[in-house]
Amino acid sequence: MRISNAMGYSTLHTNIARLQEDTYYNQIRKATGKDIVNIAQAPSRLMDVKKIIAQMNMKENYIDANDYAISEMRFAEDQVAAIAEAMQQIRDLSVSSTNPSYDGSVVSIGTFIKGIMTDIIRNANADFNGKYAFSGTKTRPSSILDDYPDMTNMPFELIEGPSTPENFSGFSVIFKGNMENRIINKDSHSQEVINMNAIDLFGAGGVEFFQPIIDLYNVLIFTREGEVREIIDGMDRAEKQRVNELQTIVANNVETLNKNVAIFASRRVRIDTVTTQLREEVTRLDEVKSLKEDADMGKLLSDLAKEEIALQFTLSIGATIQKYSLFDFLR
Repeated sequence: MRISNAMGYSTLHTNIARLQEDTYYNQIRKATGKDIVNIAQAPSRLMDVKKIIAQMNMKENYIDANDYAISEMRFAEDQVAAIAEAMQQIRDLSVSSTNPSYDGSVVSIGTFIKGIMTDIIRNANADFNGKYAFSGTKTRPSSILDDYPDMTNMPFELIEGPSTPENFSGFSVIFKGNMENRIINKDSHSQEVINMNAIDLFGAGGVEFFQPIIDLYNVLIFTREGEVREIIDGMDRAEKQRVNELQTIVANNVETLNKNVAIFASRRVRIDTVTTQLREEVTRLDEVKSLKEDADMGKLLSDLAKEEIALQFTLSIGATIQKYSLFDFLR
């Protein structure tokens, strides 16, 4: 009799342990929403989930890098738009100076043009989160100072040298960055240039477009002999012809700059398109991951209720059986 009872107790204890374990794991599933709570339960599914998560993390890293690049490129576009507008303003002022009906001072126009050129240089020296936008890969002030320790730490600088017959003011603009492109991997298959270098911005050497502006300043401020004009002095026919030639060059430079910024904007749009595709891929991967690891809550709650009822019933039956001993059967 004792052997028979022990065998029954063993089976009962096994069933109780199984029910308790199933209830425990289902309660974890209910709390976490995940179907896999133990690596031994579904190792192949768990590995699939890990691979999906790795793919999602990689794509999200690309998305973060692309979003930052897009913000930086939009910032650069805004600066270039301001530069193009300023160059157009210089062109309009120079045209006004040659208009026969203009009765103002050409010296004042020349001074105004110098101020606008200073604004252009300030826009060209703009930085995005501490990195210069148009200086190639020399994006930090320290990298500029390393090569130009006696000058400012900005990539573009207006300097005044000795006066010459070709340049009475001695003004010139120097570029202290480089022409290197900054490239990112916009996804696992392709790359994109994210900067607009100084050649795209200001022509050869990164300073070509400044020369006609400086020449305009010289014509408006200085006489043929290199003397500073009086405030009431006008220009002769040949000087006006020279201004017309220079304003045409400035107009052509503005057109070139607008074309280059359009190309630059198209690169940003490509990155934006790829980023949208990556976000869609992450969403699809998340759905697949959910199918592999998330619990079926409807079935889970039903199973959990059944297991809890079965466990309570088994425990009550076990308590009833264990009340009896050999003496109960001998009575």
